[in-house]
Amino acid sequence: MTMTRARFGLVALVLLVLAVPLQAADARSRADAAVADILFDYDGAEEFASYAVRADGFVDITFARNMPDTLYSELLAKLQNHAHIPGVLAGKSGRACRLW
Repeated sequence: MTMTRARFGLVALVLLVLAVPLQAADARSRADAAVADILFDYDGAEEFASYAVRADGFVDITFARNMPDTLYSELLAKLQNHAHIPGVLAGKSGRACRLW
């Protein structure tokens, strides 16, 4: 009886250890898809934004330094309020975009 409990505990521990990286990958992929969807709605987004998503889903995004403040605020609000993005670090320090 004790051996069965020990085996069950070991199996549960192994499954837990294996599940943690899968959850991190899932958080990253959901956040990455959310950012891509938000940027897709803006023509030329590849010209004025570059981003990276951490394993925990946090987004680090850099916009063109000459991006209009209203557009910056609009995009930042969408990113910050998306359910699959737990946090955003954003700035306007990227190279100037020819769209503006």
